[in-house]
Amino acid sequence: MYNIVRLLITALLTAVLFLIARLYPAQTGSLLSLRIFGIPVLNIWSIAALVILIWLLVAPPVCRFLRRVRFRLSARRQIRRQIRSRQHALLNWLMSRPAHWGITGTASDPQYANTCEGLLALRGSGYMDKKRESYRTALQTLTEAVMPTGLPSRTVNRPTVINTSMLLCLIAEEKKNSTGVIESWELYDDIAANLWFLHTENGWGPLILRAEKKECRMVNTWWALRALLHYGYLDREEEKDAFRQLIIGTFEKNREGTFGFSALDSPRLTVTAMYLLLYYELPRALRQQIRKDYDPRSAAEYIFERFVREKCQVEVESIDGTFAGGSYIAHTPWKHIASAYAMRALAAARKNGDCSAAHMNDVYRRTSEILSKDLRSPGSGECCYVPADVETSRTGPYTFAAAHLILGLQALL
Repeated sequence: MYNIVRLLITALLTAVLFLIARLYPAQTGSLLSLRIFGIPVLNIWSIAALVILIWLLVAPPVCRFLRRVRFRLSARRQIRRQIRSRQHALLNWLMSRPAHWGITGTASDPQYANTCEGLLALRGSGYMDKKRESYRTALQTLTEAVMPTGLPSRTVNRPTVINTSMLLCLIAEEKKNSTGVIESWELYDDIAANLWFLHTENGWGPLILRAEKKECRMVNTWWALRALLHYGYLDREEEKDAFRQLIIGTFEKNREGTFGFSALDSPRLTVTAMYLLLYYELPRALRQQIRKDYDPRSAAEYIFERFVREKCQVEVESIDGTFAGGSYIAHTPWKHIASAYAMRALAAARKNGDCSAAHMNDVYRRTSEILSKDLRSPGSGECCYVPADVETSRTGPYTFAAAHLILGLQALL
């Protein structure tokens, strides 16, 4: 096959040279005007020499280039098929869990954070339409648990910023494409207003309280900013200027495009990917203003290095506790599925010209490696995500890992 392609390339280039010889013939009356079949003899000798050069020197690298292109196109198609298949199996596993959703696959009682993550995965993947009643039932579970100030965590029995923000993201989607679960929006409008009211120049802490500087965390702040963005706070006459300034001020905390879990923390893949995602969701005018202090290309390069080169999949945010009304509340360290955020951020960077095609090919190969090595199949047509760098719970694989990976894979389709 190689020699056939090489011969075709040589023949094509030779034909081009013959055409040039016909278009630019030698002058009449000279030795150069001798012709065979209408082609000057000298040109025939030149072309014969060039044919040999083309066969030996030009055709081989052209063949190799075409083979690489064909391989990349073929490999990309195969990986995309793999992504679709595995995403479908992950969704099947989530939907077959006894509760929608507990922290692990065997849990019989839902946790509100995990329920939000599962619903976001169904929404983001388009699977909601196929499982509409299950989606409605799970969302109803959240609406029944909502307090006047937000969605609580069952661990601390208080509304938290991340749970409340995830719920507001879902409510914002409900306003666009309602499933009929929400009968009145007023409660959620008040919750969003309260979330905004409690912000500080340093963002938000873990709980729905006005946090001190030491309690503010970049992940909580990202969720709150994203929820309020989706809830339309950039378009509200009274809040839009202050909200815009808070976003700009938050991006000013970056260090060469990177962010840590707190303002003083070292760079983290999860948080850097989160803020790159948020950047691409902002209006163009606001992005241009942010670019004065923030370089999305540097952010994408850091994400690529950590995800592809260093093979990071999970990061753990250590939160020892927070003061709430004078009492100390302990928190379990939060496990972030960094791989999923990296997939989403790099796919967005590629669409916006901040990630090269070569880098994106490596992202697809790394994703394929994860799907081959880090997924488990507990049942027919189902699989769960068990990253290599996170321990497995004694009660089974984590549901949130599957939910986040579903969103990451969706960005690559």
